[in-house]
Amino acid sequence: MRHLIRSLATTVALTCSVAVMAQTADTASFPTKPLRMLVPVPAGGPSDFIARQVAQQLSMSLGQMVTVENKPGANGLLAAREALSAPADGHTVLYAPGSMIATPLLSKGSGLDWSRDLAPLGKVGRVPFALAVHPGVQAQTVADLVKQAREQPGILNVATSTPSEVLAAAQFMKGAGIQVTRVPYKGGTQALPDLLAGRVQLMFGPLSLLQPQAKSGALRILATLAPQRSPSLPDVPTMAEAGLPSVEVPTWQGVYTSATVPQALRARLATDIAAAVARAELRAEFDRRMLAVEGASPQELAATISRELAVWAAVVDEYKLTAD
Repeated sequence: MRHLIRSLATTVALTCSVAVMAQTADTASFPTKPLRMLVPVPAGGPSDFIARQVAQQLSMSLGQMVTVENKPGANGLLAAREALSAPADGHTVLYAPGSMIATPLLSKGSGLDWSRDLAPLGKVGRVPFALAVHPGVQAQTVADLVKQAREQPGILNVATSTPSEVLAAAQFMKGAGIQVTRVPYKGGTQALPDLLAGRVQLMFGPLSLLQPQAKSGALRILATLAPQRSPSLPDVPTMAEAGLPSVEVPTWQGVYTSATVPQALRARLATDIAAAVARAELRAEFDRRMLAVEGASPQELAATISRELAVWAAVVDEYKLTAD
C-alpha cells in the first residue's frame, strides 16, 4: 500500500513538473503568430484610438503584429464571446471600456460572468466625458436644459451607445427630475452625425469626440463629467458645479483575455501591456487627443472590477436599466 501511494505521488509530481516545463516553454516562445485585439466599438472613436495605440506599442514589445478587429454590437457581447471562443493560447485579447463590465447585468440572459470568464491584463487609460447639445437647443447651461426639458416634455432625445452613456442619461434624468427619450446607437461615432444634424438633441460622450465639433460651433458643451474642470475647457463647469453631482460614470479602459489562457501567458501579456502604456510615445498621443494614460496591474484592475460590479448592480436595479 505504501509503495502504491509513493508511486502515485511520484506520478503526480512528474505530471505537474512536465506541465510546468511545458508552460514555461510556451511562454519563452510566445508569441508564435500575430495577436488579435478585439474591440467592442466601431472604428474611429476615442476607445478605438486608445486600443490602436496600445496595440501598436504592444506589437513593439512582443515582436509580433497586434491587429485590431472592431466587433461592435450587443453592448460588447459580440467581442467578448469571440474572445472567449478563441483558442486559449494568448493570441487573442479583448479591449474593453470599464462600463462593459455592466453588460452581463444589462443583458441577464447573456451567460457571461465577467469575473469568472475574463482575466484582466491591465488598465491602459481613461476617456473624459462631457454633455453636449445641438446648437438648435436653446439651453446655454445645464439649468437651462433642465428647464427646457420640463417645459417641453417629450421633445428632447439623448443619444446613447455604451453602458456609461446609458448610465449618464439615466442619472441625468433622475437627478434633474425630467424625462428625455433615449436613442440607442452601436457607438459614439455613429451617434455623432445624428447629433450634428439635430436628429438627437443631446449626448453624453467622450470629450475628445465632442470638443472638436464644439470648437467649430457645430455643438455646444454644457458640462464635463469629472471631479475637476478640464484643462482644455477651463470655462466649462463640471456636472457637480452645474448642480447634478450624481451624474458620474466610469470611463477607464482595460485589456483582458479568456480566463482559460494559462497564467504564465497572462503574466507575460500583462508585463508587455504595462511596458506599452509606460512609453512616452503613447502618452504624447493620448495628450494630443485629450485622453488620460492610466495604468494598473491585473490585480489592481481585478479589485476595481470587483468594487464596481457591486456599484453597477445597484445602479442597474435602481435605474431599471436594460440593454437596448
